[in-house]
Amino acid sequence: MLPAKLAGALILGVPAMALAWLALRRQPRAVLLFALALILVGLGYLAATGASDEIAVKLLPGRVLRPAS
Repeated sequence: MLPAKLAGALILGVPAMALAWLALRRQPRAVLLFALALILVGLGYLAATGASDEIAVKLLPGRVLRPAS
């Protein structure tokens, strides 16, 4: 069982990074790296506010470790 924070980050981060790669694969490498950095900042914000926990619990009920309230 994954912690909810990690599961939520994976649920949101993997598709976002794949879409960024698909959309920006022909651009200079710096553009792709900047997009990935922005995705990581966004994921950090969501993890800090607890939104990634809520997303993981809603999408994977019973398969993630709920955060202590």
